[in-house]
Amino acid sequence: MKYKTITLFCLMVALLAQAQYTNPGFYRVHNAYSDGYISIKGTHFEWSLKPDAFWPCILMLTDSAQISDPGSIIYIPSKTQTSLYAQGVSTYSLTGLWMEIDTAKAREGGKDTYIAITETMVQGKMMRCLFRDDGLGLTAGGLDKTPARWWIEPVNEASIDSSFLGLAPVSDIVTDADGWYWATMCVDYPVLLPIDGGVEGAYTISEVKMGVDSLYYAAPVKVYAQGDTVPAATPMLFKCKAGYASGNKIIPVGDIANNTTFPLVNDMLMGNYFSIFSNHCNFQDASIMTDYIPEQATTASIDNLALGVDENGRLGFYPQAEGTYMAANTAWLNISGMESKDGVTSVILGEAPQAPEAIVVKGDANGDGVVSIKDVSAIIDYLMGIGEMPGQLAADNDVATINQEAADVNGDGKVSIQDVSCLIDLILEPKEEQ
Repeated sequence: MKYKTITLFCLMVALLAQAQYTNPGFYRVHNAYSDGYISIKGTHFEWSLKPDAFWPCILMLTDSAQISDPGSIIYIPSKTQTSLYAQGVSTYSLTGLWMEIDTAKAREGGKDTYIAITETMVQGKMMRCLFRDDGLGLTAGGLDKTPARWWIEPVNEASIDSSFLGLAPVSDIVTDADGWYWATMCVDYPVLLPIDGGVEGAYTISEVKMGVDSLYYAAPVKVYAQGDTVPAATPMLFKCKAGYASGNKIIPVGDIANNTTFPLVNDMLMGNYFSIFSNHCNFQDASIMTDYIPEQATTASIDNLALGVDENGRLGFYPQAEGTYMAANTAWLNISGMESKDGVTSVILGEAPQAPEAIVVKGDANGDGVVSIKDVSAIIDYLMGIGEMPGQLAADNDVATINQEAADVNGDGKVSIQDVSCLIDLILEPKEEQ
């Protein structure tokens, strides 16, 4: 029993050690007081009370919301003179403030916590500030109390069961014809598609085709499979097995990369990191912060079609309302480069239906649906170069019209006098009694 107790204690210590902050790497930053997660959602916002300039740029998420929010994946390169990196920006680029990360005086929930310290000029004096969340949003203060304590939780392949990024499908109800859900994503870090992680693969769109029904279709082209890593800043479609985010796991890997997106060559997908969002904060005048529109937000247009579901329950790319913004961290279909985009207002996800192939009846050279002596005459006229009018010699490009596949009765790949002989035998062949 003693050895079992020691083994159990060592296992608990090992599990706790996995949750400690080791740098550099990808993390979620989780407040011990409010239970909120940091998500970087905006770009620089001019406000005089630094470091409270974080209020418009960082949203505090609930436990469930952070699973599918790419902005909650934070890259921390070091503990000293550091910054939190996400979405192609950093807390330093947003505010001009460096931070120092140190171990807090107390543990919370049985785990080590950390404080983030910065110094800034307040009313002419240099003041030491701690970042905190007292339930009103990220702000700053001076005391190492619970609102200033943070759990820094690793997000990597080793912690897939407890910490990951989940893809939320565009619909948790509607699937394609084969039962797959679809999502889009564009983030500034590479992501691994884990084996059996729920995401079947990453796809792109390279062309749009018109179907026989006069509607437009785009067939996804697979680029990355399970076990592959999707490069940073690449807008992509993802084929998922689950209608909920936690069933479609992907893992941030590698290093932070680009502050702009890089579509694949010959790719019609575009994306960016930011969109319009509403923040919560403790500004005295609440009207200062309502909807916040980052500098990189992309406005909707007739050329940008977002993944969605139409009134007929079909997955595809559809226009957004004028005056809206394309959603953050998604990919959308950009049709501006199409040779002929006139009339293209929506594109259904899938193969374009084509007209059924005509059924060829062997021997029906004139195409009237009946194999008869008329077909013998048609082939002879064709071979003799006789025109379609009786007694008329054909011009160079005006020979009698026949279905050459049907006229090739013996199947040797050409129409000749042998086919006439075979066709006569076919016509004279006794028919089986019904």
